[in-house]
Amino acid sequence: MIYFKKATYDDLPTLAATRQKVWATTYRGIYADEMIDHFDHAWHIARDRRRMEDPKQDFYLVMDDDVCVGYFYFGTPHVDYKDFTFCLNSLYFLREYRGRGLGRRVFNFVRSVCRERGIDKFFNGCNVHNLPAQGFYRKMGGVVGKIDDGHTNKAEDQMYFEYNLGEEI
Repeated sequence: MIYFKKATYDDLPTLAATRQKVWATTYRGIYADEMIDHFDHAWHIARDRRRMEDPKQDFYLVMDDDVCVGYFYFGTPHVDYKDFTFCLNSLYFLREYRGRGLGRRVFNFVRSVCRERGIDKFFNGCNVHNLPAQGFYRKMGGVVGKIDDGHTNKAEDQMYFEYNLGEEI
């Protein structure tokens, strides 16, 4: 059974290990091979711990029974973007779990959290070169608000999708 588990500090190694697996299949050819092949678990764990210390960040693991198959987190944006105060900062699934409706479940969950908190809109970033993710975010009702591309490092090329809670998906 697949469910969302609120992540704790004890889950940080699992989160980092899942990120490494996802990046290997999602970003090969976009991120430098060195960034994927020499993934720094300790650095990612430390960064996620700092972010998790923010009470306005919520981290979740997507579990298939006792196996982590994805993760997402949301809350305080990591980048300033227009007048938005809420961001889906990260959403990833292992390749074999994509296309099963889990992303839609996450979006419905995030929308519910926003409504509970009185937030009427949110955004997320997406690498410009990640075409499958772009298609997914458009299906979720995302409207491109900004594109920042043309960097020497393709990992820095980002686009931002905006969502208004008055729009159903």
